[in-house]
Amino acid sequence: MNADVLAGRRILVVEDQYAIALDLCESLDRQGASVIGPAPSVEDALNLLETTSPPDFAVLDIKLRGGPVYPVADKLQELGVPYLFATACEADEIPPRYRLAPRFDKPIRLTSILEAIRQQVVPIRT
Repeated sequence: MNADVLAGRRILVVEDQYAIALDLCESLDRQGASVIGPAPSVEDALNLLETTSPPDFAVLDIKLRGGPVYPVADKLQELGVPYLFATACEADEIPPRYRLAPRFDKPIRLTSILEAIRQQVVPIRT
């Protein structure tokens, strides 16, 4: 798939497992995306959303140290930013209001996540 759609896109990564966050950030960077984060907690993610312009997309782990990521998902919805979940949570553990977001089981397949982002991000017109 063409990586151009990710070039120049700002992608927020909210993940508290360092190795997963590093792999994801490096993969996004190789595709030309500008990574915001990784944020390991809800507090850090909300701070990033308050202090930077809104991202084009976000990848969220649900179970973070200190609590679930749902306040970040709420803020992203408020900002109109699409997101997906990369999580070990089962679908029925996710509150109904968040179940429309794509969910990828851990261990994640980076190619699947990159493809999902490409499908949801509108290409930048030049």
